[in-house]
Amino acid sequence: MGWLSIGLKVLPYVVEAVQWVEKFITTRGKPKQDAAVEMVKKMLGLAEAGANRDLLNDEDVEVATRKVIDAVVALQNIIAQKRRDG
Repeated sequence: MGWLSIGLKVLPYVVEAVQWVEKFITTRGKPKQDAAVEMVKKMLGLAEAGANRDLLNDEDVEVATRKVIDAVVALQNIIAQKRRDG
């Protein structure tokens, strides 16, 4: 299984983590992102078994996860703003 396939399987976990963090974490910025990253890492433990790879201790995976979190949050913010304006 290629990295892209793994990334696409991880995406729903990132979206879920962002949604949970938005509900329960009141801090902003990096601490909030750190909470989402930790939640994704816990979920990645499940993906590791299927991928037979060490995703949890891969710096590239963490960097990419942070970028995806930023993109998901940015998209959610745009959608929320459009709803308020519309």
